[in-house]
Amino acid sequence: MNESGIDIENWDQPIYRIYPKNRFIELLNTKKNVLVRPTLWDDPMENFFLNSIVKTEDGELVSLESIAAGWYGQCWTTKEESDAIWRIYSPDKNGVKVRTTINKLFESFYDKTDSYRKLKYFVGKVSYESRQNIEDFLSRVAFTDLALGGQADKFARTLCIKRPEFDHEQEVRLLFHDAQNQHTDKEVVAFNLDHTLVFDQVVIDPRMPENEFNAIKSEIIENGCVAPITQSTLYKISKKIIKM
Repeated sequence: MNESGIDIENWDQPIYRIYPKNRFIELLNTKKNVLVRPTLWDDPMENFFLNSIVKTEDGELVSLESIAAGWYGQCWTTKEESDAIWRIYSPDKNGVKVRTTINKLFESFYDKTDSYRKLKYFVGKVSYESRQNIEDFLSRVAFTDLALGGQADKFARTLCIKRPEFDHEQEVRLLFHDAQNQHTDKEVVAFNLDHTLVFDQVVIDPRMPENEFNAIKSEIIENGCVAPITQSTLYKISKKIIKM
């Protein structure tokens, strides 16, 4: 399984993800974790290599769109607490943050019985490279440099590169390659995930009023969550007594 890790030094590293409340309730009920095509991500340079055009030896220009359509991903972070991440991923102030480890998440996703598993399942730590470095890479690399050997890990590595403007996210990415073209018409792909085994902590948005927190906590428990549930204390500051 370790060969599916990209720059993963510690498989027991805690990682976090914020789900909108309704999506989290849906996950609890379906026990399905959803990955999306990188083409749906906001940053146009997220998928920089597979968005490129290949020039063949005959001078023909060929799109990599069909290859790009076969990749799906999901973003996590190693950052336990962050004002920016709450604001970006919980704009309605009702986000639910879960904690797991790289190993537990990947084990829930990785199918050991799949004969094509080495071509399909990856998890990678994102590296942050300047636009110039990315453009330099594109100017010297050839499509065959990444495709040679047919293992797909080199394509996966390009999906673990972002610009330094996003380094506050400290991302880890779960990646799936549809090597057998079983999901060609789908923007998203769902995988089994037993939240009772994978998630060990649930934290609610720090901006939520206490009465709403209590209501959402009850709803989450009613829908089968067994992990401890608390509210982020990011903005809670106790008043201090100072001398006259």
